[in-house]
Amino acid sequence: MNNKISKLFDDKTSGSFEILYELHNHLKEQISFLKIFPNFVENVADKFPSFENIQKYLSELKLSIKKNNIDKFFKKYDKYFQNINDTLFLHSQNELKKFDTFLTISNSKTLFELFIRLKITNPKLKVIICESRPKFEGRIFAQKLSKNKINVEIITESMIYFKTKEIDAGIIGADSILKNGNVVNKVGSALIALSCKNFNKPFFVVADKSKFKKTNRFIQKEMPPDEIWRHNNTKIKNFYFEEIPKNLITKIISD
Repeated sequence: MNNKISKLFDDKTSGSFEILYELHNHLKEQISFLKIFPNFVENVADKFPSFENIQKYLSELKLSIKKNNIDKFFKKYDKYFQNINDTLFLHSQNELKKFDTFLTISNSKTLFELFIRLKITNPKLKVIICESRPKFEGRIFAQKLSKNKINVEIITESMIYFKTKEIDAGIIGADSILKNGNVVNKVGSALIALSCKNFNKPFFVVADKSKFKKTNRFIQKEMPPDEIWRHNNTKIKNFYFEEIPKNLITKIISD
């Protein structure tokens, strides 16, 4: 189990939903281990401070171990993963089916599942994806969509303003949604939101309820500078996440 979990700890290109899904599948195979070493759950939680859905999941798992109903917990989440993407699509399709071209960023399993379903109802669907520096997870997302016959185009983040003129709507997932309505997501998301506001294009956030926080707390963690550039004599800043003000968001679509 440690090798599988370690890979998730080091995963800097997948979205929080995909990591949670993989984490769930690993942990449910290790019920005996979790009962013997319940503190392991806290150690895992420390590795994902920015992902609200993972924090909630692990907090609930810890409580289920304490109450000795861990089997019920995993069955509940098996059902959740089976149904959540269909639910999000049902709640979003009336809003999104009128648009053909979307601009997004990063690598979101939530958006992947949404685009797959939208493609069935709209063969003209096109997704423009920022390459998403410094780890280029946008390229990974583009490959996934291309394999599923969805028309995609990769751009750099510096092209966001220019490309917003060509799109119908901006859309992102979320790593967390704060109590005040602001959204935390991949750096570059706020630039898409601002550009959509400037060109009077709608900007949507799609996220299930596990992403909603009860506080406004967001701590921006600085990441290794050499992911951007190996240069000893230059000050380099590297952040993965940022806060998008609610006044830039047209609608948050949830379950």
